[in-house]
Amino acid sequence: MFMNSSKMIMLLIMMSSTMFIMSMNSWIISWMMMEINLFSFIPLMYSKNYLESEGMMKYFFVQTICSILIFMLIIMMWNWMQNKNNIFMIMNLCLMMKLGSAPFHYWYIQIIESMNWFIFFFISTWQKIMPMIMLSYNFNLNLITFAIYMNSLISMMGSINQTSIQKILGYSSINQISWMMMSMMTNNNLLNFYLMTYMFMMLNICMMFYMYNFYNLNQMFNLNNKLILKMSMFLSLGGLPPFLGFLMKWITINFILMNNYFLTNIVMIMSSLVILYVYLYVMYQFMLFNNFKMKWFIQYKNNNFMMINFNLMMISLFMSIIMTIIYLI
Repeated sequence: MFMNSSKMIMLLIMMSSTMFIMSMNSWIISWMMMEINLFSFIPLMYSKNYLESEGMMKYFFVQTICSILIFMLIIMMWNWMQNKNNIFMIMNLCLMMKLGSAPFHYWYIQIIESMNWFIFFFISTWQKIMPMIMLSYNFNLNLITFAIYMNSLISMMGSINQTSIQKILGYSSINQISWMMMSMMTNNNLLNFYLMTYMFMMLNICMMFYMYNFYNLNQMFNLNNKLILKMSMFLSLGGLPPFLGFLMKWITINFILMNNYFLTNIVMIMSSLVILYVYLYVMYQFMLFNNFKMKWFIQYKNNNFMMINFNLMMISLFMSIIMTIIYLI
């Protein structure tokens, strides 16, 4: 993808539109930026592979339907000065569907398994930024609280007994949406911090699986070096100290308790523990079969990917320690 100049231009447009919306507070301009983002992302998804093309069409269909509904609601919001609460509630539902949030998560789980790791990374992280920012403009508290519970419970049940790595990370992403929504309810700066941190951790993991060409747990036979590094990525995403994933959840929990969302806090922690159990099971696969070699292993002539991966992991650990010290001070 990165060797294709046309796709690089589309990637630049996609990222620029996302950055632009961060400084906007207008519904119509935000909607326009969201459409520019969509039409620049679709060419990046294009592939001659049948399954990837089918996933691209499903993604385009869902996003387009939601965008049309949001545009109609914006027009209605201008014309009808009364009963805006119902309009905002429907708009919240449309944005939740764009996010892939429960109970509108089925399309997201269906398409991620057919995507390559680069597209999976963008769908699971970068493409969630714009809907989440628009959702923070005006959200229905009861609806978002219900969505938090749904995301926590569905991710907890769906991640168990999965053999697809992308589905495991997909349900983990649904779980992370509940934490992002909770951050949005308490502090917008906390939401920005959580989004960036989660994106950084997912970049680590997606690069690793791209490097080894892994898509299923039964492909874990050939991890024979730097096992601790690979394990630490899952520990960080699972939220264990002293990694960066623990820091972002710890700070979020503090804000939740300050706002007296005690029951919500318990549900989110319990769902995160189940997700952590799934990650530990994945790590068990690493340790059990790490001495075998399989034919799908990609041999690299140099260790550039491994060095980048290692540097990102060290930066993550260093940031976690420094930010923990700053937070305690």
